[in-house]
Amino acid sequence: MHYRALFPVLTLTASAAALYGQAMVEYGINAGRAGAAAGAAGAGRSSAKIFDKIGQSLAGAARADEKGKPGPAAPASAAPVAPAAAAPAPAELATPPDLSALAVGMERVDLLKKVGKPSMSMSGMESSRLVETCWYRNGADSVTVILRDGKVAEITGIEKTAVK
Repeated sequence: MHYRALFPVLTLTASAAALYGQAMVEYGINAGRAGAAAGAAGAGRSSAKIFDKIGQSLAGAARADEKGKPGPAAPASAAPVAPAAAAPAPAELATPPDLSALAVGMERVDLLKKVGKPSMSMSGMESSRLVETCWYRNGADSVTVILRDGKVAEITGIEKTAVK
């Protein structure tokens, strides 16, 4: 007889434990969902900002493009326009740089004055020092000049041009 009295107590205890376990699982799911949603919301805002900036850039380019377009055509009754002046002569070909003036230890300013602007250059940092690499073209040959902290440190490829 005492089993009949014990059964409802065990059933209620087991049900309460199962409900408590279910509550813990649901809390964990909702907490995870909220954390993921918070992270995704920030990503959505940053993506929206990027697209807004791209849209502003494109709109600015479109406005600049419209400024360059000619206005409406003049009416047929307008006075005739004088013939256009002759087209300007094509620019002269650039003379090759005088690479004989290159010397290790030159300042960058002197390099640009004596040799001229390089056909291509790239700069970066190496051991907290500014390193700039300049390439000069002399016909089919290429001369590479490496500047460290504003001074010529290395010159490569000059041997080929000196032989010619």
